[in-house]
Amino acid sequence: MEVKIFEAIFISLHVSIFATVASLLISLPISFILGIKDFHLKNVVLAIINSLTAIPPVCAGLICYLIVSRTGPLGWMGILYTPIAMMIAQFIIITPIMISLITRNVQEEYPLFEEELRSYGAKLSDIIKLLLINKYRIYFTISIIAFGRAISEYGAAVIVGGSIDHLTRNITATIAQETSKGNLYLALQLGIVLIAFSFVISFLSQINNKN
Repeated sequence: MEVKIFEAIFISLHVSIFATVASLLISLPISFILGIKDFHLKNVVLAIINSLTAIPPVCAGLICYLIVSRTGPLGWMGILYTPIAMMIAQFIIITPIMISLITRNVQEEYPLFEEELRSYGAKLSDIIKLLLINKYRIYFTISIIAFGRAISEYGAAVIVGGSIDHLTRNITATIAQETSKGNLYLALQLGIVLIAFSFVISFLSQINNKN
């Protein structure tokens, strides 16, 4: 029983951490472009991204399934029902959230730095570096929020992961399965773990914002 608990925790952490890191690396440059540059249909793009923050996880799972299934564009990779497919599904879910939050922050902070730094001859790249360095706590907080969204997700992970024992059965899938089997003790243990993760994430987010 303890092995099953640790396996579920490891799979959840492994998948969600990788999905969060990948999302952050993609979201930062996109967010800085959206927050700084003015271009045609920018408001439309922002509206679409903001709308995608509310995408139902099962829909994200379905989109991911269509991408990685045998008939999909990534079908040749054979990653359906693997942790990689779960990472892609979680990436689809949390990336719009990260882009939306980071873009909003850049739009608020960039004008405060731009005029003064431009007068000293600073380049756009210098301003971006300054924002990254000075506002790293905010980006860390956004990453924590995204990680919390990813690790608590159930529908998408099951669709593309298949809830395979020892491979893709994460915390939420194990809770659902053990509850259906009547093994409430194990389900409750994992539920407490998930609640503990949520508490720690919320605590770190609040502490980071205060500092």
